[in-house]
Amino acid sequence: MAFDDDKQLRELRRVLPLAHLTVGELWLKYFAIGGSAGQFEVEAYLFAAHTLPVLERDLVAQALNEHFMDLGVDVRIPYSAAVDPGGETGSGELGG
Repeated sequence: MAFDDDKQLRELRRVLPLAHLTVGELWLKYFAIGGSAGQFEVEAYLFAAHTLPVLERDLVAQALNEHFMDLGVDVRIPYSAAVDPGGETGSGELGG
């Protein structure tokens, strides 16, 4: 079963204030690790007005997770679960 993408977004929105980042700062971190969506698209995604592909959503989560790790804060956004045609679910981690 695939991870609930709405749940990922709700969690992102819930913890974003804890990061003390503007959307622009989060976008810059996301872009620096390979994100390809524009700042406006990411902001629209965070306000549930736009969707992003799974990889882009996971890169937003990764950028925020790395920021929390740098702060020493034990908060992590879950990644989307990858489901292969054989029905096996991935680890939920990028590259995993």
